[in-house]
Amino acid sequence: MHTFLFFIVLLIFLTTSTIVGSTNEQPPLMSPAPPHKGGHHGHRRRNTAKFFGYIRKNQTAYLHNQTELANEFVYAHNWVRNEYKLPALTWDESLASIARKYLMERYEDCKLVHSNESYGENMFWGKKLHWTPCDAVYYWYMEKNYYDFKTLKCEPPPKFCEHFTQIVWRDSTHVGCALQHCHLPESGMLIACEYDPPGNYINENPLLHST
Repeated sequence: MHTFLFFIVLLIFLTTSTIVGSTNEQPPLMSPAPPHKGGHHGHRRRNTAKFFGYIRKNQTAYLHNQTELANEFVYAHNWVRNEYKLPALTWDESLASIARKYLMERYEDCKLVHSNESYGENMFWGKKLHWTPCDAVYYWYMEKNYYDFKTLKCEPPPKFCEHFTQIVWRDSTHVGCALQHCHLPESGMLIACEYDPPGNYINENPLLHST
């Protein structure tokens, strides 16, 4: 009798242990990493001012003087436009004010998100704080490598080239830009340029007048 009871107790113990072991939950899955913001901080940095032939009064003049900032943006844009025999852009302070106002809205989150303005708009985000007007225009210009003037499309997908086509949009006559370091230094910095009239209409060649 004692032997029978012993086996009953042992059986209950083993069954209970198995049930407890099988109810242990799997560890929670790691949350997916946040999407990586766009920008060009991962590349080896090029001397873009030298590439464009732009000479600064000092290396940080564009950070402290709006005139210097405007001069560098306009110079770099018109260097690109001259490559395609396009009319030069003129600086527009009202467009620059719109760009500054929008970047202030992004001061806390530093997200590379376009505004809802009715102008053409190019944006640039960099993780480090050393990016310059020439840098932004240079990397927008380098998107020319992905633009097919025959098909009027960015090739191959999913390459982007709309920053380039906006710079060389013939009908755009004015530009205004802003540069801002975000609230937290580790969040990076943003650059925005507004263009009037806007470009990038579907199936239209950026080098020709729109119809």
